[in-house]
Amino acid sequence: MTNHKYFKTILLSAAIVTMGFCFTACDDDDPILPGTGIETAQWSAVNDADLKGQTLIYEFEAPASWTASSNEEWCEVLTPSGYQGKSSLRMKVEPNDGKLGRSAEVSVQIDGYAEPCVLIIRQGEGVVEKGEGRFRDINQWTLDIMSDYYLWNENIPDILLDHSLDYDLFLAQILDGVAENDDANHDDGLWDNGERVSYYSNIQSNAPLSRATGESYNDAGLAIQATILGPNDDDPCGFTVMFVTPGTAAEEAGVHRGDFITKVNNIPVTQNNYSQLGNSLLNGNVTVDLNSVKFNNGVATITNRVPSVMIAKSSYIDPAIYKSTVVTAANGKKIGYLLYMNFHMDYDSQLLQVFNQFKAEGIDELVIDLRYNNGGHVLSSTVLGTLVAGQSHQGQTYLRTTYNSARTAAGEVGVYNIGEAANPETANGYDKISQAIDSSLDLKRVYVIGTRITASASELLINGLRGLDIDVRLVGTTTQGKNCGMEGWQKRAGNYTFTLYPITFYCENAKGFRDYAEGFKPDFEYDDTNIYPGDFGTMEDQLSGIALTWAATGNKPSFESTGSRASTGIYVLKPTNEMKSQFTRNMGGSRTIVKAM
Repeated sequence: MTNHKYFKTILLSAAIVTMGFCFTACDDDDPILPGTGIETAQWSAVNDADLKGQTLIYEFEAPASWTASSNEEWCEVLTPSGYQGKSSLRMKVEPNDGKLGRSAEVSVQIDGYAEPCVLIIRQGEGVVEKGEGRFRDINQWTLDIMSDYYLWNENIPDILLDHSLDYDLFLAQILDGVAENDDANHDDGLWDNGERVSYYSNIQSNAPLSRATGESYNDAGLAIQATILGPNDDDPCGFTVMFVTPGTAAEEAGVHRGDFITKVNNIPVTQNNYSQLGNSLLNGNVTVDLNSVKFNNGVATITNRVPSVMIAKSSYIDPAIYKSTVVTAANGKKIGYLLYMNFHMDYDSQLLQVFNQFKAEGIDELVIDLRYNNGGHVLSSTVLGTLVAGQSHQGQTYLRTTYNSARTAAGEVGVYNIGEAANPETANGYDKISQAIDSSLDLKRVYVIGTRITASASELLINGLRGLDIDVRLVGTTTQGKNCGMEGWQKRAGNYTFTLYPITFYCENAKGFRDYAEGFKPDFEYDDTNIYPGDFGTMEDQLSGIALTWAATGNKPSFESTGSRASTGIYVLKPTNEMKSQFTRNMGGSRTIVKAM
C-alpha cells in the first residue's frame, strides 16, 4: 500500500507539471491586442520642456505591466517600468545650452499590446530663443550692418541667431559665429597667451560699455597702482600715482605722478585693505598723505611731502593732451615732448597749437608718448601724421583702408593723404588736416614711447609714418597689434541711442604694409612695470629718459646713460577692476565718424 500511495503522489505531481506546461503554452498562443492599450494619460503627442531643464511627471492608466525608454540621453526616463493600474511616467530633461531646439521620443510599451505609445518631448523649436525679445529691431539693424560691412562677413548668413537676446549678446553671438569658422575674425580682438580677451567690435547704448576722451567723469581724476616698495611683506605698502588728469580735483590738490600714498582717511594701506581703500581713493572725497620716494641701491626712502590733503570728487572732461613741453639737452638740442592720451577730433585744434609752439621754439627732435593711448579717430591720427611729416610729404598716402571682399569688388577704398582735407568720411573734407601743414615740423625721424596699451590709431601713426620712410624709433614694449579699424553707425529707438562699431577695414600704409597684428616690437625694449615712476617728459621717468637721451645724442643709449632713477624690488599688487579701468577707459580703436541712421 505504501508504494501505491507514493506512486499516486508522483502521478499527481506529474499531472500538475503537465498542466503548468499546458497553461504556459496556452498564454503564448494568446492573441496580441491591437493599439497601445493606453486610453487615459496626461501627456500630449508633443510636450514642451523648459530650456533650463526640468522633471516631467505624467499620470496614466496602465492595463498591464509596462516599460518605458527614451532615444536621447538628455531626456532620461526615471521610471523605466511599472505595473497594471494607475502609473506615473517620470522624465528628467537636461538644460538645452545649444542654439537649436531638440526633440526626444519616449516610448511606453504595455505588455500584450502591439504598439508602443510614443510621446515627443520638445525643448525649443528651430533657433532657441533665450532672451526677453526687447531689442529685436535693434538686433535686425545690427545684423544688416554686420552682413554688409563687417570685414569678415562671408559666413554671417549661415549663423544661427537668437533675435530675442539683448543687443550686446546678439552682437557677441554674431562675432562668435564668425570665429567658429576657422577663426576667420582672429584680428578682431585682444589676445593674451592664445586666448581672446575681448572683441574690438562693440555696441553701446545710453549706458555705454566704456567712457571716452571728451566725455564727462565724476571722480578724483587720477590713476594709481598698488605697490610694495621692496621684496618683503613688511616693506611699505601704498598707492603709486601713475598719472593725474589735468583739470581734476587731484590736480587741484597738488597730486603728482610718482607720489606715494600710504594712508587714506588716516587708515594705513596694507595688502589686506588696498582694494577697498584704492577704490575709495579713485572715487574721491578722501584725505590722503602725499609722499616722495627716492631709491639708493634699490632701497626706498619715503619722505612726507604733504601731511594731509583732501582730494575732492568733481566732474571733468578728460582731455587728449596731458602734457607738452620742450626739453633742452646738455648739448643744446631742443626736444619737443607730447603726452598724448587719445586721438580725438575735439582736441585737434589744441594739437595744432602745441605744434605751433614746438615750431616757434625751433625744436630739433620730437618724442611722442603714446604709452597709455589705445587709439581714437582716424582723422585725428592723420592730423598728427601731417604735423610730423610736413610739406615734403604733402599729398602722399598716410593710410589706405581696405574692406571686405564685396566692398572691394565694388571698387570701394579709403585714402587719407598727408595735408589733404579730402577723406572717405566727410563730404566736405576735414580742414584740420590741411591746416596741419602750416604747423608741421617736416621731421625725418620721431621717437615714440609705446606699451601693450598702445593700439589702433597710435599704431596707425607708427605704420603710416614708416610708410613715408620716416624713421620711427619705438621705446618701451611691444604694442597691442590692432591693424584694423571701425566704422560707426548710430540709431535711436524710443528713449535709447545705440551706436554700433564693427571692425570694417584693415589699415595699410603707403607701402601696402598691414601685417602688425602681433604688435610693433620696440627698437629699444624696456618694461618699466616694476620701475618707480617719475614725472612724464623728464629724466626722472625711465621711458622718457631713454627717449630723450636717444633724441639728444642720436645714439641708442645704455641704461646707465639715461640718468633715470631705476629701482628694483618693487612689487605691484593685483589691481582691482576700477584701478585697471583708469588706464583703458578711453574707447580707443581706429574709428571713423559715426553715421546717424
